Amino acid sequence: MSYTTKQWLLKESPRDFLELDKTFEMVTKGVSVQDLKDGELLVKTTHLSNDPAQRVWISKYFEEERSYRKPIMPGELMEAICVGEVIESKDPKFQKGDLIQADLGWTQYSIIPSSKALFKVTVPPADWLSLGHTALTAYFGLLRVGAATSNDKTIVISGAAGATGIIACQIAKNVLGVEKVIGIAGTDEKCAILKEYGCDIALNYKSSSFKEDFVKATPDWIDVYFDNVGGEILDTALRRMKDFGRVIACGAISTYDVTGQSDNGLNKISPQAWTQIILSKVRVEGFIIFQFEDQWLKGIEDIQNWVIEGKIKPLKHVWEATIEGTPEGMIKLSKGENIGKLITQLIY
Repeated sequence: MSYTTKQWLLKESPRDFLELDKTFEMVTKGVSVQDLKDGELLVKTTHLSNDPAQRVWISKYFEEERSYRKPIMPGELMEAICVGEVIESKDPKFQKGDLIQADLGWTQYSIIPSSKALFKVTVPPADWLSLGHTALTAYFGLLRVGAATSNDKTIVISGAAGATGIIACQIAKNVLGVEKVIGIAGTDEKCAILKEYGCDIALNYKSSSFKEDFVKATPDWIDVYFDNVGGEILDTALRRMKDFGRVIACGAISTYDVTGQSDNGLNKISPQAWTQIILSKVRVEGFIIFQFEDQWLKGIEDIQNWVIEGKIKPLKHVWEATIEGTPEGMIKLSKGENIGKLITQLIY
């Protein structure tokens, strides 16, 4: 039996603002069961994870020698963490109908070695993706990189209504019991939800009084700042850090589509409050979750227990799209249209 599959390739590495028609191109190819070899699976993609890191992977300024992975080059399949259904299997460990997690990419069908099936998915796919890599990012970022404890009085989290931010808020409040957890988001609706998910204070950075409100909310300064956005909000937080405070550099989504970059690819809106880091003796540390890969099982166990105990609730934003509409997820993410983990459910 043969299948016709549509898939998205990178057409051109974007320099500044992401334009879908210039960045991606769709191709159609055939996938045949007869091509399946021993140890391989034919998989139908059902759900795709939309992650800010994907924007970095395709950037013209991606520095491979300093990264944990290779960039996606023009002509290559756009990658994504996915859940897929096994259609045919030539590995006895996997049966037809099994759901798996794998890096399938923006494609309908694919033949993969079974070693790429990282996990069997035993819960609804959207729940699985909402508590996968993003939850581990919050876990290791807050507890290992930020070394957050119950002794910290004030923790601030930007991008708090996003996939990683919403989990970090709950760990800070419901697991550690931090006295004051402040979440930053871009709409009043998101701020209202943040108060349901562990935040004592939720601030809308688009409010005309945001900077004034931020100062009022941090009279005792900030012990730990979990940065998911970079840019101006990072500068604002740096000016409110406690002496020897910790900044967790997790993401910089506010700068990924910034126009007017210099020739070497550096954003012209790099942190303006760098002197404050020196004066306040602040530690700023970046990380990726793969550096903690040997501790993933412990992290997964803790997160699962906290979910069972009701300390963490996944928040997912599932939108349905045909394969043709898949790239729109990247725009939705960059505009902050999601509340919680953004997941694309493919329609066939």
